[in-house]
Amino acid sequence: MLETTNEVRPKSLLLRIINVVFTLFLIVVAPIPLVLATKTDNIFLQILCAATMFIFYIGIGFYAYRLLRKNVPGPVFTKPDIRNWRGLWWLVGMWFVMIAIEMILAQLRVQLTGVTTTENQEAINELTSNLNVTMVAMVIYGTFLAPVVEELVFRGLILNYFFRKSWWWANIILSGAVFALPHMDTIPTNLADTLSYVIYASMGMVLAYIYKKTGDLKNSIAVHMLNNGITMIPLLVVAIMNAI
Repeated sequence: MLETTNEVRPKSLLLRIINVVFTLFLIVVAPIPLVLATKTDNIFLQILCAATMFIFYIGIGFYAYRLLRKNVPGPVFTKPDIRNWRGLWWLVGMWFVMIAIEMILAQLRVQLTGVTTTENQEAINELTSNLNVTMVAMVIYGTFLAPVVEELVFRGLILNYFFRKSWWWANIILSGAVFALPHMDTIPTNLADTLSYVIYASMGMVLAYIYKKTGDLKNSIAVHMLNNGITMIPLLVVAIMNAI
């Protein structure tokens, strides 16, 4: 179970909100260099753009880690115990729960609106459609960097910043609601976008439940990596096969 410090830092609710909003803004603008990389055929510029994004994103993670470290009584990350088979299978089970919820909501969206995918997923598919520097960078970013940084912010900061002593599910719901925002290209104004938002929010809530239930951020990171990796790595494999 998640353990928190006796006092939240900073004590001001306004400052905590500013910290989260600022970090959220940084996460939203971080992929811009990768988008710019798609506008040029120069390999050097593509590598430069990808490296810039990686450095910037790692900086966001370090910043979030420093904020979170002040609000957890123990280490933010603990050593993985690969011999804990029961715990590992529980995490796999929670991933299946997350996928099941996503599939149910996605099918509901198809039945009600005819929309089969989200705009965020379409953008990912476009960036990973061809084997190049941008695609490899996107796979590395989505599979390894994004899960760590997003868990530090959307699970670590939010669950340790807000509703610490109130209704148990309150900060879990808040985590999911905020997590969905940067994964939407537009503010939901119709049923299809609203259901897409709910899909991402439900994923965020499952990840928040994992973190709060186990009290260990590496568990939600692992499930997040598993989910993104299963989605993105096959795209890279298919692109490599087509290029051979």
